[in-house]
Amino acid sequence: MTALTSGMASSTAVAAPSQSVTAVKGVHSPAASRQTGVDLSVTKTGPAAAREGDSITYTITVTNNSTTPSTGFAITDYLPTGIRGVVPPVDCTIPIPGLLTCSRGALAAHTSTAITFSGVAGQSFTNLRNIVTVSGNQPDPDFSNNAAAVSTNITQRRVDLALSKSGPSSAPNGSPVTYTLTVTNNGPASSTGWVLTDQLPAALHGPFTTSAGCMVSGSNLLTCTGGPLASGASTTVTVTGVAGPNFTGVRNTATVRGNDFDPDLRNNTASNRVPRGGLTITKTEDDRRTVRPGDTVRYTIRVRNTGDMDLVGADQAHFTDDLSAVLDDARYDHDATASRGTVSYAAPVLSWSGPLLRGESAVIHYSITVDRQDFGDHRLLNTVVSDTPGSNCPATGASSDCRTFDTVQGRDKAIIPAQQ
Repeated sequence: MTALTSGMASSTAVAAPSQSVTAVKGVHSPAASRQTGVDLSVTKTGPAAAREGDSITYTITVTNNSTTPSTGFAITDYLPTGIRGVVPPVDCTIPIPGLLTCSRGALAAHTSTAITFSGVAGQSFTNLRNIVTVSGNQPDPDFSNNAAAVSTNITQRRVDLALSKSGPSSAPNGSPVTYTLTVTNNGPASSTGWVLTDQLPAALHGPFTTSAGCMVSGSNLLTCTGGPLASGASTTVTVTGVAGPNFTGVRNTATVRGNDFDPDLRNNTASNRVPRGGLTITKTEDDRRTVRPGDTVRYTIRVRNTGDMDLVGADQAHFTDDLSAVLDDARYDHDATASRGTVSYAAPVLSWSGPLLRGESAVIHYSITVDRQDFGDHRLLNTVVSDTPGSNCPATGASSDCRTFDTVQGRDKAIIPAQQ
């Protein structure tokens, strides 16, 4: 047999499904077989491994090992369930799903002929095992080489498709409006294909597109069918229409879905509205009415991303908590913890920062211990500040949720009320 190239799986001999060598030898003596029989053998090659959606090419080779010519033969190939889109080659047909049959004519002594075909590896299969058999017009003295099998291990194709969209949400009546949608393959594998849909607003009149593979239905539904997209590559779709009289504050969302497994569906939708930031912070302390010298006060700060954009990288969420107005009556216990992100302390400011995806939260805990000696103003007052876009705790105009206030019961000093 000819040596195989790297990465190819060769056929493994298997017993012919319909006859056995013993049965054949019971009819023909070895001497008679050598005189009148034709020893046909079959091998099959294919890739040892592939990914979902890959094209897989098989080659079936029939060899006449005898000195006598073969007047013809038939091949039966039991296709694996996970192979898709097989087109029968010349002299072959697929009479029923999963079965490829081929008929060929004369094959001279000590010669071979090959049949090649391809299919696509389907999803959710881990191994494609393919069995082929050959039978000739003449008696065959050796049926041990009349069947072969080849196996291809299939791995999952992971393709992270992402979609972005730009375009106005408001426009004057009668003015042109163009939306631009970009599909990007973030990998790691190449995409075998994708479908984009966008239900365009009714206030967009007469929408049309010239982008390849796209059409707009009478109900203003944009549909695009895309082919292979390499990892790291992008493709752009545009659709244009005319703003109607009610084209004000219009927002619509497009979606892309791929043929392959997508590990992150959060970036498969996109809107024409600019993402809105939002960070909701709530600070609380122990539920108590009055704090006494020597008491420990425990604080909890909850941070939640309530916007429609992820707070990551250079734009991650953050806050500061200045303890200046607390430390005249207490000391910081250096015990801050955070459920996510990083918390630090550089007197007198406690700081936290960390990535928060949309909807995610972080919880920060720390405590202070009130001094036993009575030197301060008897007020434990401090405010969390954050300049993260959409925060409810900006430097001015902060929500009351950003502030805590406790009074310290003193022996000699009158309690000074908090400045509201």
